[in-house]
Amino acid sequence: MTILTAVDGETIPSHAVERGAELAEAFDVEHVVLHVMPQDVFEEFRSAAGGGSSLTVTTPASYGGADQHPHEETEEYTVDDGERHATGVARDVVRGTLDGPSNTVLKGRVGEPVEEILAEADRRNAKYLVIGGRQRTPVGKAVFGSKTQSILLEADRPVVTGMSQE
Repeated sequence: MTILTAVDGETIPSHAVERGAELAEAFDVEHVVLHVMPQDVFEEFRSAAGGGSSLTVTTPASYGGADQHPHEETEEYTVDDGERHATGVARDVVRGTLDGPSNTVLKGRVGEPVEEILAEADRRNAKYLVIGGRQRTPVGKAVFGSKTQSILLEADRPVVTGMSQE
């Protein structure tokens, strides 16, 4: 069994990663931190990489901000590239959150975030699914984040939210 923590790469330090690490330690199980690169972001990278002879791809904020990655005309941005990139985002969040992450596995996926998060929880038989959230105004609470809400409604296991103060 594992504790699966899903991160968006935008909040560092991550309260979700802190809660996930605490749960993993309490249950003495593996802690998996997952970041899913949305399919539309992946397609943007793929399109940019497939263009001109010496194209520079500017990375979105959650993928390193202003980092620029040169691509040659013959290079193609593959799903493996996207998953490595997403794993790097998970790594950056963990490094920015935990002092000495022990027993933490980093994972990156490409696809629809809710589907990929729930599928990874199933693949790993996660005891808990830990996700982030933001404290919101009363109106914001009524609407709730669509991804967070979908996970809460669709998950077949306990879901823990690590709330940030934003």
